Amino acid sequence: MSNLLSGLEKFGLDVSGGVDILKDDKNTKATSNSIEKKESKPKVQEKDLIIDKKVECPLCSRQVVYKSTLTTKLKRLEPDADLRPNFEGIDDTKYGVILCHSCGYAALTKQFEHVSAGQRKMIRAAVCDSFNPTKPPEGDTYTYDYAVERHKLALVTAMAKKAKLSEKSYICLKIAWLRRGQLENGLVSSDEEKKEIQEEEKGFYRQAYDGFMQVLSTEMPPFCGMDTQTVQFMLANMAMSFEEYDKAAKLVADLIVTPGVNRRIKDKCHDLKPVILAKIKESKNK
Repeated sequence: MSNLLSGLEKFGLDVSGGVDILKDDKNTKATSNSIEKKESKPKVQEKDLIIDKKVECPLCSRQVVYKSTLTTKLKRLEPDADLRPNFEGIDDTKYGVILCHSCGYAALTKQFEHVSAGQRKMIRAAVCDSFNPTKPPEGDTYTYDYAVERHKLALVTAMAKKAKLSEKSYICLKIAWLRRGQLENGLVSSDEEKKEIQEEEKGFYRQAYDGFMQVLSTEMPPFCGMDTQTVQFMLANMAMSFEEYDKAAKLVADLIVTPGVNRRIKDKCHDLKPVILAKIKESKNK
């Protein structure tokens, strides 16, 4: 095809490329795409997803400032097999405990203000009377080590006030999840530290597993906000990590045949069942 723009050379224009009226549109799209890529949203930062809150300590009446996640800004991701929650840009588990640095009282956020007179007396005797007041660390976020420290204090408090086994088990589970997050993010300085953290993760995970197994037959739901079927499914996956495949199989089988079980959990059980059976077969062939 001849150059459709021929004849315009006399005006000093370079029209050797001829006519392609779609060319500018293609370039515009390409440019637009590159701009979109360049102007894509910046990576979500943890500090932008938390806020400082205040509450009065029910033990010493002092004001407690703590960091809490902005739930409306959190983008939920697929949870771990044992239902450990995952969010974009933040480990929400780090912010699940309130700690009074004046008296040492610590508890899960939802439990902090709910403490009876008798429990206050027990906590004061076991925790507050010997606690050395500290200052909260500076910084916009909590480190994993500091978050674990807060949860351990919450566990000590829970044991002191003779909390339900479900509460103590849940705190142990959260500590194990925190150590897992620390390892996943490579936040360890040496092989020795890594080994210590792995051992601590496994130890608290075992405490949580044994505790929740007992909770199913000794307490009425909800268990720290979880219903029975959720805890059963969680325990089935936890049992897998301890190679207790027979227990995992029983928990999954019960969920599959029980009427009224959440469809999503039941579907996950159908996916998990063949994995468990394969593990059982494999263990018998060893």
